[in-house]
Formats: sequence, C-alpha cells, structure tokens
Amino acid sequence: MKYDFTSVPDRSLCGSSKWNGAKNASVDAVPLSVADMEFPTAGPIKNALSKLAQEQILGYTDPMDVYYTAVISWMERRHNFHIEKDWIITTPGVVNGLGLIIEAATMPGDGIIILTPVYYPFDMAVLAKSRKFVYSELILTDGKYSIDFSDLEEKAALPDTKAIIFCNPHNPIGRVWTKEELQIVADICNKNGVFIIDDEIHNDLIMPGYEHTVMATLGEETLGNIAVCTAPSKTFNLAGLQCSNIIIPDKKTRGKMKAVMMMNLQSHLNIFAFEACKTAYNECEDWLDELLTVIDGNAKYIEGFMAENFPEIKVFPLQGTYLQWIDMRALEMTHVELREMLEKADIFLDWGEMFGDLGRGFQRINLACARVTLEKTMERFKNAVNSVLEDRRINGKPYHKKLEKGDLLSDFVYNSPYGAGKLLKHNISKKTLLVFTRYIECQIAVKTLDTFKKYQRVFTMFGIDLKFILQNTAEELAQYQSFYPFELIADPECIFYDRYNIFEANSIISMVAGDKMFEEMTKGDVHNLLDTDMIKSFTEENTSGKRKLQLPALIGIDKNMKVIYSHYCKTIGDFPDSGELLGALRKN
Repeated sequence: MKYDFTSVPDRSLCGSSKWNGAKNASVDAVPLSVADMEFPTAGPIKNALSKLAQEQILGYTDPMDVYYTAVISWMERRHNFHIEKDWIITTPGVVNGLGLIIEAATMPGDGIIILTPVYYPFDMAVLAKSRKFVYSELILTDGKYSIDFSDLEEKAALPDTKAIIFCNPHNPIGRVWTKEELQIVADICNKNGVFIIDDEIHNDLIMPGYEHTVMATLGEETLGNIAVCTAPSKTFNLAGLQCSNIIIPDKKTRGKMKAVMMMNLQSHLNIFAFEACKTAYNECEDWLDELLTVIDGNAKYIEGFMAENFPEIKVFPLQGTYLQWIDMRALEMTHVELREMLEKADIFLDWGEMFGDLGRGFQRINLACARVTLEKTMERFKNAVNSVLEDRRINGKPYHKKLEKGDLLSDFVYNSPYGAGKLLKHNISKKTLLVFTRYIECQIAVKTLDTFKKYQRVFTMFGIDLKFILQNTAEELAQYQSFYPFELIADPECIFYDRYNIFEANSIISMVAGDKMFEEMTKGDVHNLLDTDMIKSFTEENTSGKRKLQLPALIGIDKNMKVIYSHYCKTIGDFPDSGELLGALRKN
C-alpha cells in the first residue's frame, strides 16, 4: 500500500477522548468505540498544517475562495451534487450544526422524527432545543434493515411534526439507502411540510458495490426543503479540528440559520480547520480510495471470523461508514451481561443500547484500525465468549427474566429495617404491589414514595399491600422507614433488579425522552432544569455506587406469589394512571 494503514499508534498520552474513556486502553487493547480512526493522518494534511503554523498569523480567519472551491469540487466530483458557494455554512461539527438547524427550521415543542436505532446525539440535539421526539422504528427482517414507510408517513402527518433528522448512510446499522428509498422519504416529507435535516457525515465512506445518493439531488422540491450536513471529519479523521460544511440551498432557511448562529454567539472556525478541509479535498483523494479497501477488508474479516467461530452471531454486511453492526443476541446474554463480559476482556466497543432500546444485544465496532488490532480484539472476544459458555455449562445460566403476568416469584428473600432474611411468601396474606424505584437520596425516588404515601389508604381499602425496593442498605433505609406506612426493602447490590431485568436507561436522554414528569419540570424549556435537584444528581460525581440511570418498575403479585400485574417504566415518570393500576390489581 502507498499509505500507512498497518501501524498501531499509541494514543494513551494524547488526550484522545476514545482512549481516555476505555479502562486499560493500550496498543494491545485498542478501543474500537467512538468513530475516529486509528490511522496516522494523511501526509499532505500534516504538511499543510505545519506550513500554516510556520507562515501564517493565527488570528480570526474567514473561509477563502480556495476553501469554497475545494468543497464545491468535492461534492461535484464524489457525489454528483452541484452546489453554490452561498449555500455553504460552516459549523464546528455536524452535531453542532444539527442543533442550529433545528432552531432555524422548527419551534420549541415541535416534533422531530428520528429513525431508530440511530446515532445517539440526534436525541441530544432534539432535547437540548426543547423539541419533542417522534420515533419511527426501522424494520429488521431476514438480516436487513428497512424503513417503515407507513409508520413514517403517519408520523410525518402529525400536525406538530416539523422536521426529520435523517442519517445517510445510516449509523449504526451501516445501510446505504437506495435512491428509491430516499425518494419515498423525500416525497413523504415534502408532502407533509417536514423539513429534512440530512446527516451525510459518512457519505464519502461507501464500500465497493454500493452507491450513495445525496437526497438533495432528487428534485427541486427536495432541494428547497433540505439541509445537507457534510464534513471531512469522518472521511479524513479530522474531528479534532471541528470543521463541517452545512449545505442549505433554500435562501430563507439559510438566512434563519445564520441568524440562529448569531444568537448562539457562533462565528468563526479555527484557521487550521479550513486548511485541513481544503487540503483533504484537493490532495488526499487517493488516500481515501486506499482507506476504503482497508475498511472493506476489515469488514469481511469480521464476517469471516464470526462465521467460523460463532455462526450464531449475525454480522451485518457493511455498506457504508466504517462502523460495523453486530447482533449478539443469540449468545443469550442481557445487554448488561454482554457489556460486562467485553469490558472484563478489555474489549471497548460502542454498546448497542446507546443507540436506543432496539440496539440492546447489539454491538458497534469501529473498523478504522490496523488488521492486527482487529485480530487481537477478536482473539480476546473468542476467549471471553468461550469462558462464559464453559461457566454456564458447569454452573448453569444465571437467572434473569422480565416478569410477565402468570410468572411465579420464588426465593424472594430480602432485608428491610424490620429484619433480615425475610421470605416474601411468608409475609403476604393478600395482593402486594412491589414498586422498584431508585435510591432514597434521589429526589425522583422521594417524589415517587410521597405520591404512593398519599394513596396508601386507597390501596389498603382494596386489600393491596405496598412494598418499595430501593438501592440502599437496610441501615440507610431505617432512617426513613418511620416516614412511610409501607415496608422499604433493601437491595444495595441490585440483586432483584438484575434478576428481573429491571434495567437502567440507556442514557440520560432516553431516561427523560417524552416523560410527563420531565415535561412538567421543564415547562417546555429544557433550561428550566438547570437549578433543579434533578440536574444536580445527574451532573455530580457518583461516589455512592448507586445506579443513577435506574428506571422504575411495578410488579403486582397475589398471595401465591403469582404475578398479576407487570409494568416496566420506559422513563423516570412512566407510571400508570392510579385508577388504571388499582383496576388491574383488583381485577386479577
């Protein structure tokens, strides 16, 4: 090869966000999570930046014509997309650009469509701008993802839906959408007045045999209803320079975008960003072409490795990006067990649950690394999986199950301020509602406890006992037991939570997305959270070991320990209506 795609750089002392986020990261255990490459920067870019540092004054710098020409030429040459200089707006990153476009094209409270599972900062951008999530789930059939066009059309027709954040190629699943698929999406959005925010940050990273289409090229109507988000950052690994080219053909939307940037006190990019982008597009095309062959080879290596060693694991053929999506659900581990197994083996991938609930049991692996790095990672993976399988052969599979109506609880031995080693079966003579909440120091848990305390007499009147399970010791709960008329059960090691698959939220965003309690607290503006106890609990360092993203659950059982009601909360305040809850418990 002409370029170096075989070295393994040591980034442990470079401040790399990816390496800093991976415990025990080293050249022998390279993290393959965050989407930046483990390859040396292309030589022409390094030379250009060095020359600039030596010869130029590093003051405020505007993009020059040579920069615009490079971007225009690249889009024409690589994507058959003719753009004009005035259409280009520079932002320090595509995620930053997404937020600005949302502000320019929608109003607070408007709905934004997101096709899930998807790149998690989409959720961040929607929440940060006080817009509402409108999720449309991708369909997985026979090992291939597709868009649920009927659902998309239904969501686009909602009166409050004003925009869609569309990922092309799609991250994390690696799909390159066909021209026909894109046309349907564009038609639905155009017909319903839904503005298209088209994230094409990976549009240069297309594997052999696949063809990428810029959605804006599908016709004049689409051209006037879209913002195309591009950047050299993924293509040439320049994320640290923070340079993105947001292409907005519509003059009115572009004008609003510029106004929003002024309101956000955003103006210049750094001088090195312009130089790196220009040089990459003008002088590094052959570097990219060689890179694509390396990524394609790495993808095929992963496919072959899994087929030979773990054929039950599904590896999705990589069409675009350098991020491969792997379905590991056949290993029959919860996503938490899977994560723990990989971390123990010093394997640092992006956990599938980061991309939404539909990603649980999946993993995303970054293929932009030397082959030897992948080989070492896969060898550790093989040993880790075989070790788990051998342990299960000898000791049996750990018990964990999401409780459903008709299930039986057994061996529910617990501690509380009223005693240790208590057997639940011996302590109930009527129906019981077990409420799994968080920890007693949490304001969300306290609000939940106080709410049920208010309705305690109603539950008692209908012959229903209440018990709360919290992530505290019995000694800690003893300080609070006298304030509540129901028993507080101690589960500091989260044994019951794990046994019954009462998981944490995938992220802070998913914990509050669409939550009524959260909406009540924010009153339509996420900035209202800044002075609340809730935001403090999320931002302060966690030294207690408590699960800060823990979601609640409500399990109703009869005196025979049979489950008669089950509700796993999807957000922090996703509790059923009290009348509905009582009705369900009385009926069963």
